[in-house]
Amino acid sequence: MGWFDGFPFVSKKERERRTRDFQKRVTPFGVEEQREKLRGTLGELFPGLDQTDVMFTYYNAKDAYTYEETKDESEVAARRKLRRARWMDGQKETIMMRLLEMELEITSLDDYPTAKDVLKGLYDED
Repeated sequence: MGWFDGFPFVSKKERERRTRDFQKRVTPFGVEEQREKLRGTLGELFPGLDQTDVMFTYYNAKDAYTYEETKDESEVAARRKLRRARWMDGQKETIMMRLLEMELEITSLDDYPTAKDVLKGLYDED
């Protein structure tokens, strides 16, 4: 990365590489396919909130979580990103982190967690 008139300059090739790395970390099962599953689950978990904002917040947190080396660093980085959202509170943060951790454990989109899966055990919901 170079500097041009005080602004960072990244080549097209480097931008494309970074985009591929991001997509591989954040949506390993396919961008569109995984986005639809995520949109459905987040829509059920956070009705009434702007879903674009909710998804953007989630992707920022997941990017931070998957970028760090250790689990502790990952969790701290993700929570830091979540707390930046103006609508975030402790309960929503807990739900988002639970979804993030559950999503990282799945092996296919068929196993994608539903809102009910995420809430199960958190608030004694069946």
